[in-house]
Amino acid sequence: MEHFNVEAVVARLKALSKERRKPRTYAQRRSVLDEHKYELLTLDHAGCNGTQLQIWLAEKGVTVERSTVNRWLHRNRQNG
Repeated sequence: MEHFNVEAVVARLKALSKERRKPRTYAQRRSVLDEHKYELLTLDHAGCNGTQLQIWLAEKGVTVERSTVNRWLHRNRQNG
């Protein structure tokens, strides 16, 4: 029976994963919501919540989940 070296297997698999992983480009880091940054932040400041902003985006032809809108707002608010 052959000895199973778990550390060697884990190291090999992690190395393979690292090789296969592609670096993200600038375009991949950008959000489709960035195109509507001014409007989204203005509506947020005026009191709209994530669900209302999701509806507004849908009217503009942008399909996103409410959680995506909320995460984007959290990252892009000036004092939040």
